[in-house]
Amino acid sequence: MAAAALLFSACSAGDSETPAEGSLVIGALINISGPTTTGEENAPDVLKGWAKNINKSGGLNGRQVAFDIVDTKGDAPKATAAVSRWSSDKSIVAVVLYDASTEGAVAEAVTAAGLPVIGGIGYNPTAWGKLPNWLPIATTFPAVINMGMRIGKEGGATKTVFPVCAENSSCAAAGPLAESASRALGMTFDGVLPVSVSAPDYTAECLKIKNDGVDFVMLGLTTAASLRLVQTCKTQGYAGQWGLFDGSVWPKVMKQNDPGVKIGIALSAFPWYVDDKPVVDYRNQMDQAGVPADSWASPQGTAAYATMELFKKAVTASGLPDKATRADVVKAYGSVRGETLGGLLPQPITFKPGQPQALVNCFWLASYERGEFSGTELSKPTCDNIKP
Repeated sequence: MAAAALLFSACSAGDSETPAEGSLVIGALINISGPTTTGEENAPDVLKGWAKNINKSGGLNGRQVAFDIVDTKGDAPKATAAVSRWSSDKSIVAVVLYDASTEGAVAEAVTAAGLPVIGGIGYNPTAWGKLPNWLPIATTFPAVINMGMRIGKEGGATKTVFPVCAENSSCAAAGPLAESASRALGMTFDGVLPVSVSAPDYTAECLKIKNDGVDFVMLGLTTAASLRLVQTCKTQGYAGQWGLFDGSVWPKVMKQNDPGVKIGIALSAFPWYVDDKPVVDYRNQMDQAGVPADSWASPQGTAAYATMELFKKAVTASGLPDKATRADVVKAYGSVRGETLGGLLPQPITFKPGQPQALVNCFWLASYERGEFSGTELSKPTCDNIKP
């Protein structure tokens, strides 16, 4: 493969090789090995697999694509140091972000460097929808909270609760949004339920959920802790509904901790398991590139792929000069008008150069049970109409 021309950093250290002359180099800040990763570790494999296939076929307009991947470990100083390095490295023409914990810390520096953010998780409201040239392609905050409550509404729930991690007070910060969404959808909100992710037993929490008459639990814990709560409550005879949403939908961990209970899910990026042609093409490309299924069969994986497919479309449509700059990439994205990538994006995307971009408030509702994901149609995402 054309790997010699690629810039794939040693993810654990952030080191990199020199890219080939004229490569389009994209910086990637990704929480690969930090203590709070929720599947972001899946993005690098998909980015690399996409680039491998593109470069084998001649690149984009004859240009190789390279990534400078930095494992932030969820650490703001480490992420900030990478952005500082990129600021003066003019070979870096764009950035992707897969680290919810450092988005806010690097936002101003990324923007000051003139770096367009062409994709990422889309959580921090001080960056996405606020700063110029930050382009979300997956469901953004606050719709990521609203879509969790939408699972309960679709299942006919009447009373909801929102378990969150007890170890960090900031985990409850989304509580008011969860309450607002629940009430707007016509459901009673039983409150935020602090739960220690390291607790050996969740019997007390389950009994409270059961005794309070809650019939929908919107899980806001880590994926593994959420599933332990489901398993414990199943043992206690709880028969209500469960919901996992956005970054908590981590298929590998879900299968490792399967409670044998149906769980509603809300996906912020396209479903990897449906048989629509664009998704079949995705799976085939990932298999051809040797990307592990644990990486591509995930919302983080599909978000990374959709990001790069949109990059390909923008660059191919407009072309770039031989010595492309960040401004040239921003200009190229100006050709993106009402784009859905054949259904891979949850809603039509339009890029307005030099301006804050519209937030993404659409998503896919589906379900998980006994190792299998099912439901939803690629062409029929659900769109949030709850106002913050």
